[in-house]
Amino acid sequence: MVASAAVAVGATTAGINLVTTDGAVPAVAEAAITRIGPLPVGAAISRNPSVPAGRQLKAIASHQKADRLRKAALRKARADRLARERRASRSRATGDPRAIARAMAEQKYGWGAGQFACLNSLWIQESQWNTQASNSSSGAYGIPQALPGSKMGAFGSDWRTNPATQIAWGLNYINGRYGSPCSAWNTAQSQGWY
Repeated sequence: MVASAAVAVGATTAGINLVTTDGAVPAVAEAAITRIGPLPVGAAISRNPSVPAGRQLKAIASHQKADRLRKAALRKARADRLARERRASRSRATGDPRAIARAMAEQKYGWGAGQFACLNSLWIQESQWNTQASNSSSGAYGIPQALPGSKMGAFGSDWRTNPATQIAWGLNYINGRYGSPCSAWNTAQSQGWY
């Protein structure tokens, strides 16, 4: 038994027949196949003699190309959206660095008032929340006193002056190294740096 089906298009476009080895019509053959993928167990694809082989292959190749282009467009759109969100979060983050840090810590890491109190104490000790604070002996720079300061460049080319970029880097560093601002603050109190 032979059932007409299509690969990636309507049944008449690709002209592909879906055939099972035991002669049964597979359930997937009852509706058009919407993507190219594994065949049902016991199924095989054969050429429909009423449609030229070249036309079948062109239709399949055309739909595979369209699917690749669609997936590439979706990846690009997602990357563009994430980049816009990062830029927007930095551009909205103007004003008091403490307010910026409080919002970022809560939104990205779920750190509430207790953790912010530790962060505030830590960065008062390190830089007085000054974006241009520089340690002449170590070379540490900015609000979080990154060493070297250029590390913050991974979070934005404006790392020298933008509090949001410095804070985003600092929170990420604290999260990765200590797990929380209070843990970083405890370390800074015991050894004089974090």
